[in-house]
Amino acid sequence: MALLAFSGSFDHSLDSKGRVIIPASFREALGENFTITINPTKTAVAIYPKEVWDGQLERLSHINPMDKVGLQYERYLMSVSFSGNSMDAQGRVLIPAKLRAKIGLTKDIVFVGLNHFIEVWDAEVYARMEAQTEEDFDSLVDYVYEKYPT
Repeated sequence: MALLAFSGSFDHSLDSKGRVIIPASFREALGENFTITINPTKTAVAIYPKEVWDGQLERLSHINPMDKVGLQYERYLMSVSFSGNSMDAQGRVLIPAKLRAKIGLTKDIVFVGLNHFIEVWDAEVYARMEAQTEEDFDSLVDYVYEKYPT
């Protein structure tokens, strides 16, 4: 099965219970069973379709049980990962309170498609990061094309 790519950004709001409506354009690619966790830079919530998350779990399965550093990473990641999620009939999902607190999500959030997964940012934090990215865009382009040539 070919994975659909996530792209675009969408402003949304968390309700009083910590639920949010998944953008309609993300719903098909996200599927029925997904994992909500922290993104790799600990700056946003990440939502992974099952197939992509399964790849992350495969990587973790190679950590030697005697590797204290590897286990520390795995322990933390798994403690902030919530699998088996699905949307309700309105397309809503609950962002776990533990993740909302760690990321500092407020009512206003931004969904960002990041190719194989979705990030959920606090809107104010995302606006600052986006402004910095726009300022640095030329050097970012150079970096990516040098580091990841086709």
